[in-house]
Amino acid sequence: MGTTKFNELTQISYVEAIKEIKNGDIFFCSGRYLVSELIKKASNSIFSHVGLLYHWNNDVFLLESVEDHGVRAIPLFDYLENYENSNKKYNGEIYVARYKDFDTPDFDKEKINNIFESAIKLLNRNYDKAEIAKIVARIGLNVGKHQDNDEYICSEFVDVCFKQIEIEFPRDQGGFIYPEHIAADPNIQPLFEIV
Repeated sequence: MGTTKFNELTQISYVEAIKEIKNGDIFFCSGRYLVSELIKKASNSIFSHVGLLYHWNNDVFLLESVEDHGVRAIPLFDYLENYENSNKKYNGEIYVARYKDFDTPDFDKEKINNIFESAIKLLNRNYDKAEIAKIVARIGLNVGKHQDNDEYICSEFVDVCFKQIEIEFPRDQGGFIYPEHIAADPNIQPLFEIV
């Protein structure tokens, strides 16, 4: 069942997490919602969602692509206290990881800004609902291929942003990319789970 490198991570609070999170860190979820469970089952993974983390002023923001909103930026805190304006915590686990080269002394930190310039340009782009249907058809019927367009599921959004600095994540044979593909990449290092 997918990558196991996120098993038994240290659990830390949001207050501790915002001190540890760096620009460009990757946010992963393992949701307990119906759509989340379908994504996890379809991708043989614990992961249902992925996004990018960025410090702005004294907050950490999440850049993500979600079904009802498309590409958006929201405070990370919303996942912990007010998910989808419900005054409740996100129903599932939340993980943070980092691309390993980002911590090396010779990595050009300016490249991380290129990721976010790309992300900002994509704000308000539509969520690719047709892509989800294609993924379901591919898995259920073994038909269909990914086609690039200007709409994004969460993993496509993260992949497109990382391509700006010539980092490409693996895809399946049909060209589809899931949160699992990003999480399983050998260059992705799990950091902690936020509780």
